[in-house]
Amino acid sequence: MKHNLSTAILLVGSLMLLTACSSTDFEGERPVSAQYCDNFMIYDMCARDTNRDGEVDLVYFTDTNEVFMYREGLRRIPRDLGRHRCAMEMDPELVATTSRLFYIDEQTSFLEKQDIRGSMMIKYIAYMPRVTACNMRAEQEQQEAES
Repeated sequence: MKHNLSTAILLVGSLMLLTACSSTDFEGERPVSAQYCDNFMIYDMCARDTNRDGEVDLVYFTDTNEVFMYREGLRRIPRDLGRHRCAMEMDPELVATTSRLFYIDEQTSFLEKQDIRGSMMIKYIAYMPRVTACNMRAEQEQQEAES
């Protein structure tokens, strides 16, 4: 199933109505995991810390294994993943917010989880105009190639 990234971002963003303005200081703590997966409406997505430094390196769709967001300086995408045609580099704030996912454990409150997801969605929505333009160009090029 091909994804329209802007639709995915819009769907996920519409689910995030609760966003607090808190941050968690993880200095000195070790991440609980190097991968965090969740379902956002019809899309299953994962964030992965490929070098286990506690910071997200990429975010991908699980059904197509396509990376749609990645951290600056990511040298290569793991072999089990591809690159979405409109993959975008994450800014430092989005990297910091998304990295919070790796510190979620059984004791993490529902409110904290919602804060993380909501903060991520606000940032993802800011990427929508560029993603939409990329998808439109790609679809136009595909139509022209088929003509």
